Amino acid sequence: MLLRRDATEERDEHIDMTPMVDVVFQLMTFMLFSSQMSGGELVDVPAARHGVGVEQSAATFLTLLEPKSPGAEPQLLLGHGNGPPATLDQAKRAVDQAARQGIRKVILQADGDVPHGKVLEVAAAVSEVEGITVHVGVQEAEGMP
Repeated sequence: MLLRRDATEERDEHIDMTPMVDVVFQLMTFMLFSSQMSGGELVDVPAARHGVGVEQSAATFLTLLEPKSPGAEPQLLLGHGNGPPATLDQAKRAVDQAARQGIRKVILQADGDVPHGKVLEVAAAVSEVEGITVHVGVQEAEGMP
């Protein structure tokens, strides 16, 4: 005989998610402990073969030199590394002044020991000048034509 529930009786209709959440956490823990974390490996980046160079006379150069001591800030220079030291604001003003004269390209050169975050910080600061493009200066590989 089939019994009906009373219409006034509340039904307990829900899915218990606890076992599924437990399984997901166990899978995440397994993946975390079974994967190999490695980093700090040196990467041999191939030389650019198809890039287009920027004319030196049509660009403003900014140079970041390696810190003189561990933990020190890299030195920002205007020009090819032989210019005067500058702050971010001074570099931004120099780029703005060059942009007004029609020089709308900036080449940012950085020593290999300069942290990437500092290069991005300088690039972000000078890219606030309207109408300019920021290029990263690279050194040609030895033996490349």
